[in-house]
Amino acid sequence: MITDLLKLGLSDEEAKVYLACLEVNGGAVSVIARKAGAHRVSCYHTLEKLLQKKLLSQYNRNGVKCFAPEPPERLQELQLEKATIAKSIIPDLKALLSPHGFRPKIRSYEGRDGVERVFLESLSAKGELLGYTNLKQVTEFFPDFFREYTKKRFERKIKARYLSPNTVESVRAIEPFLPKGYDPSLIEILLVNREQFPFENEILLFGNAVGVVSLNPAELLGIIVESATFTRTMKAVFDLAWLGATAFVAK
Repeated sequence: MITDLLKLGLSDEEAKVYLACLEVNGGAVSVIARKAGAHRVSCYHTLEKLLQKKLLSQYNRNGVKCFAPEPPERLQELQLEKATIAKSIIPDLKALLSPHGFRPKIRSYEGRDGVERVFLESLSAKGELLGYTNLKQVTEFFPDFFREYTKKRFERKIKARYLSPNTVESVRAIEPFLPKGYDPSLIEILLVNREQFPFENEILLFGNAVGVVSLNPAELLGIIVESATFTRTMKAVFDLAWLGATAFVAK
């Protein structure tokens, strides 16, 4: 429980004293300090901090200063208040950004978790999701995750277009991962010559970002490049490849 309170912004000492105050239902500093296993003086300063954070209230009993815990729901109220403040200042903070400065962001991740993170970020796509993939490899690489990922993509109604090497396995590889009653208009796949286009990496284009992941278990790496101009160029290249693949299929 202390770990969770730390995540909510309390220090280790504040978390211990707050829990002790709840357990004894408040009281004098000496009572709370004894329960928390803290020095009386340091406990008093910690109680004052919790008072400032509005997690405690103060009262006098026979001339002795005492502290009482506020209802635990106050923790949630404080987080909501912080979220409201953060939301209100975002426009002003964005206004401080220079419209002329070029600030691409490049992030890299390692391991299976890193690869999965790139896929999950692609679910933030507001428009179409474009991808170079290898259906055989991606469905074998992490089947459980890919099934859940595909389900979430359909739930969010994100349309995807994929280019993938044409193999015997790839023709039917995606079918077991499609959710029951899925909307077929939300997915298009064109298969290309596997000898010319083996695709050992997955490249995902979404929003103003390009995500690249390795589908090789011996090379678990994920990269995300956030750049509007770079992404527009990569989308244009994808559309060019899509037209070429479409023309090939039409023959």
